[in-house]
Amino acid sequence: MRFSKNVFLLLLIALLICSASAAQAAHKRADFPPVLMYHDVRETALNYFDVTTEDFAAQLDRLKADGYQTLSMEEFVAIVKAEGKFPEKSVLITFDDGYRGVYERALPELAKREMKATFFIFTDALTQQGGDYPYITKEELKKMAASPWVSIGSHTRTHAHLEQIDRNQQQEEIRGSRELLEKWTGRKIEALAFPYGGYDKSVIEAVRAAGYEVSFAVQDRGLLHEEAKYSIPRIYVGLELGKNHLDTFANYVARYKKMPAELFVERWEFLKN
Repeated sequence: MRFSKNVFLLLLIALLICSASAAQAAHKRADFPPVLMYHDVRETALNYFDVTTEDFAAQLDRLKADGYQTLSMEEFVAIVKAEGKFPEKSVLITFDDGYRGVYERALPELAKREMKATFFIFTDALTQQGGDYPYITKEELKKMAASPWVSIGSHTRTHAHLEQIDRNQQQEEIRGSRELLEKWTGRKIEALAFPYGGYDKSVIEAVRAAGYEVSFAVQDRGLLHEEAKYSIPRIYVGLELGKNHLDTFANYVARYKKMPAELFVERWEFLKN
């Protein structure tokens, strides 16, 4: 009986040690590489969240010149799952929403340089065409998903404020979009970006319950007692980091882990004539 108790105690201690090691190994905020957030790429900017094709190409060239390696979302998630270390000079490029400009202008610039990016799509966008900001079609999404330079992620179904809806609606937005994207692209969807960068504890719980491996915010609103991988901040890249601001852009990337919170804020406003 005493032997059994001793064995039990040893097993319990070993389990506690393993659990503590796993908790220590989980990635912290400071472990993640810089994450960039774009929206649309246009010949002429209409909104502060736009980046011109010329500026986007220059930013990609600067990343290359500075020795950065772009990660696919599959590579990013694999490192997160393995609780491994990210390459020292790696960067994750992301796009939100699914505008036609990313298909027509961003993707060719990426492919030309053999650089990778992740495109977070809200699925209802694929039925919305016309206007100043047309979205990609389902066929264009399939073509994008077939590119070796493209990863696809979810941006929910309707681009909802997730922290303002109930749990059933959250699941419809979060789980529903994932199911559709996997059906349309034939690829596994493991990452989600919060619309408007908004999240709270209930949103993170819904993301985890839906089976996502990582999720991305804009501003850092805190961990909320959850793993850091469920609320990763992203640098907002828009018009202000465009022409004649390449050094500022490069500084943002280099100092991602030390930049003040105001540099991770969404700016959505049409330019004044």
